[in-house]
Amino acid sequence: MQRDAEKELIRRCQKGDKAAFSQLVRGHQQGVFNLLYRLIPEWMDLEDIAQEVWVKVYQSLGKINEYSSFKTWLNRIAINTYYDKMRRQGNRIDLSIDEPFGSGGDDNVNGLDLVDPKLLPEEMILDAEWKQFVEAKIKILPEQYKVMIIMRDIQNFSYEEICSVTDLSLGAVKTRIARAREKLLKELSGYFKEVKADVS
Repeated sequence: MQRDAEKELIRRCQKGDKAAFSQLVRGHQQGVFNLLYRLIPEWMDLEDIAQEVWVKVYQSLGKINEYSSFKTWLNRIAINTYYDKMRRQGNRIDLSIDEPFGSGGDDNVNGLDLVDPKLLPEEMILDAEWKQFVEAKIKILPEQYKVMIIMRDIQNFSYEEICSVTDLSLGAVKTRIARAREKLLKELSGYFKEVKADVS
């Protein structure tokens, strides 16, 4: 959706145009579903949380200004709704950054290419079972790392978008992404050992 057309839809929504809101939802609902699907544990109801996100969007549209990115604003609501749901279930969400800024994230790491392709057969990287395994390992990471991996490496958010969604500095975001990737690679190391044993 073109940004100008989207802004016009938002203006119409702010005036109470329900048809415009339905159009806005249709344009972004798949992105919200994809983000939440990768965040939430299996016992959570995806459709219920997605509906809660859109209720909050509808109630808060008057607060967004014309200079804001709707997609970033929407992602922020989706992630905060997920956090709220986890807290209501008694889960502690640690969003603090207490690590000093060290090595930043690698801009060349995107999608599920979290391992140097030269180290693995191409078939393994593209294999559906491999992708499912990676996503399962991402879901068991600590929340502050899981969210970073999903935003940066799965959803391909820019660093600026992540800073805006999380209210963290660029240095803090890069540090957390680097730590998240380290933790994920440790989780994946067992898989590589099994593959090596099978082919030896």
